[in-house]
Amino acid sequence: MFASKCCGSTNLRHCSSLFAPRPLAPTTTATASFAQQSQSQPQPPKRWAHTVRLIAMEDLPHGKAYKGDVVTVKAGYARNHLVPQKLALYATPQNFSKLGIVDPDFETEEERIARLQRESNMTAAEDRYLKDSDLLKKYLRNKVLQIWRNVDPNSTDSLHPGVVTAEHVRQKLSKQLRIDLDDSEPVHILRTASPPSSPSEETTPSSTTTTTNPLNFAELDDSKIQALADDLVPVVDEEGRCLIRINRLGEYLAVIGLKGGYAVPLRVLVRQRV
Repeated sequence: MFASKCCGSTNLRHCSSLFAPRPLAPTTTATASFAQQSQSQPQPPKRWAHTVRLIAMEDLPHGKAYKGDVVTVKAGYARNHLVPQKLALYATPQNFSKLGIVDPDFETEEERIARLQRESNMTAAEDRYLKDSDLLKKYLRNKVLQIWRNVDPNSTDSLHPGVVTAEHVRQKLSKQLRIDLDDSEPVHILRTASPPSSPSEETTPSSTTTTTNPLNFAELDDSKIQALADDLVPVVDEEGRCLIRINRLGEYLAVIGLKGGYAVPLRVLVRQRV
């Protein structure tokens, strides 16, 4: 199963329970007396660090978040630094709507009903696979994996030297988004045809094509992206490794295969190195 590097956990939730304060257990009469006196005196209220949710408008320093990510930070850091410098917006329904993105922590009534229906007749293993898939989809929902490459000086978008492979995507997924995949969880790159020059021109990619063309994520909502992931037919070698290569700048779709046959879409942006 995929694993997040947060707190060494195998899921994407923080292990806050590991750090819960333990009650004082006096071991001597003097200690017990001191504890009793302390409890009888009024104690100043504890100040807990207040946090807020933000939408990153730019890549944040030190890889803390990338543009479009929803992050939780201390309120003072948001109020005094990120928001005034227009590096982030508060994660309010109005801002999600204005930016045209979906709150990853929000589940519509239709999504909730569909999830409950799927879970109703599942075995324990199937239920675990479904929850793993839903968890990773939710985490990656508004994230874009960014890869930087040099560009051929004689071209506006052709990569040179080298290309981007599924293995590069897997490595960046671990380094940039902190998700490690098992060997049994493959990464594939969606192969798309070039735009037709006329309405009658064939747009289905050839079976021998090993390159792909950029997408436009602005034209694709979450349901369309998931449909592309579900319909992907892997192009692989004899050892099952993805043969599709990215050789141009632009937006692409990678697909993570999880146990249970679930396909998790991953948006990839190949940018020019400066």
